[in-house]
Amino acid sequence: MNAGPGTRARVRGLLPWLAVVVGVALVVVVAGRGEEEGNPLDPASPGPLGTKGLVEVLRELGGEVRVSGEPPGAGTETALLLSDDLSPGRRQRLLDWVGRGGTLVVADPSSGVTAVEQAGSTQIGLLDAEIERRCDVAALADVGRVAAPGGIVFEIPEGQGVPGGMRACFPRNDGAWLLVQPVGSGTVVRLGGASVLVNRELGEADNAVLLASLLVPAEGTSVQVLQPPLPGGGDAGLTDLIAPRVRLALWQLVVAFVLLALWRARRLGRPVAEPQPVQLPGAELVVAVGNLLQRAKGRGQAAGLLTDDLRRSLAERLGLPPSTPADQVADTVAARTGIPRERVLRTLTRSTPRDEAELVALSQAIDTVRREVIRVD
Repeated sequence: MNAGPGTRARVRGLLPWLAVVVGVALVVVVAGRGEEEGNPLDPASPGPLGTKGLVEVLRELGGEVRVSGEPPGAGTETALLLSDDLSPGRRQRLLDWVGRGGTLVVADPSSGVTAVEQAGSTQIGLLDAEIERRCDVAALADVGRVAAPGGIVFEIPEGQGVPGGMRACFPRNDGAWLLVQPVGSGTVVRLGGASVLVNRELGEADNAVLLASLLVPAEGTSVQVLQPPLPGGGDAGLTDLIAPRVRLALWQLVVAFVLLALWRARRLGRPVAEPQPVQLPGAELVVAVGNLLQRAKGRGQAAGLLTDDLRRSLAERLGLPPSTPADQVADTVAARTGIPRERVLRTLTRSTPRDEAELVALSQAIDTVRREVIRVD
C-alpha cells in the first residue's frame, strides 16, 4: 500500500526531530561513561578495563607495589609493562635492569622490548576458549588455565625448552600465548595480550594465580607497575608516527624540490636573448595616431578625444569625479574661476569640425581654457 502525500509530508517533518534525538543519544553513549571507570589498563581505574583489581590483589599478597612511569631501579624485583610507549632510551634502561636480575612481564604483544613474532590469535573458530598451560616452568606450577579473550599467540622458537633457553607455555593454534625469555641474569615474560590483567577478566580461570606467580612469587616482593600512557600522551612525536616508507617518500620530494629550485634559479652560460616589445616613444605615438586620424579624415573622433581629455582634466583639477558631465564641469569652472559658463560649455561640447582649420581652432580654444583654469586655480 502506497503512502499518501500527507503521510510523506508528516514523515519529512519528523526527520529533523529524529536526527536531534539520535544525536542526543549518541552524546549520552559517548560522554556518559562515569569518571570512575577511568582509562583502559589504568592501575587507578576500577572500571571493567582498568587494572586496579590487579594492584590490590598484589598488595593483598604482600607485594610492595609502586605505580610509576619511569623504568624500575635498584631494589625492584619484578615489573609489569602494560603498554609499551617507551622511547628507545627508556626501553634500553628497562632491559639493563632486567639484565641485572629483574623479572619483567610484558602485556603488550607489539612491544619491542624483545624480539618475538606473532603467529595468530587465541580464538578457535569464533570462540575464545581457555588455554591450558602445558609447560613445566616451575613458577607457573599452580596455574592450570588462563582466559585471554582477544589475545594473540607467538611463534614457538626452535629448540625451546633447553636449559637456559626460551620457554613457551599455553600453546594454541601452532603458537604460544606466553614466552619466557632469559635476558642476562633476568627474565622477560611475554604475554599475548593484556586481557588477563583487567578487572573484568581477573577472576576468570587462573588469571589471578598466573599474575601473582609472576609478579609476587614471595611475600615482600618489590613490584613496579609501569603507568600506561594516557590518551594523547606518550613519548612518541609526530615524526615517530610516520611510517618509514612515507618518511622516505617525503625526503625524496624534498630532494626533488631542491634540485628543481637549483635548476630554475640559475642558468649557466651566456645570457639568453629574449624578444623585447617594440619601444615607441610617447611623442612618436601621438604623431602616429594623429597621422592615422588625418588620413582617415576622422576629425570628429579627434575633436571628441580633445574635448573628453579637457573635461577629465578640468574635473580632476576641480576635485570632481572623472566621469562628471560637461554641463556640471562648466558650472563648477564658472563658479570657481569666473570664466563664462557658455564659453566653457561650448568648448566642451563643440560639434564635429568641418575642416582641419576648425579642428585647429578647437585645439587652441581647449588650450586657452585649460591655461586659464590652471592660472586662476
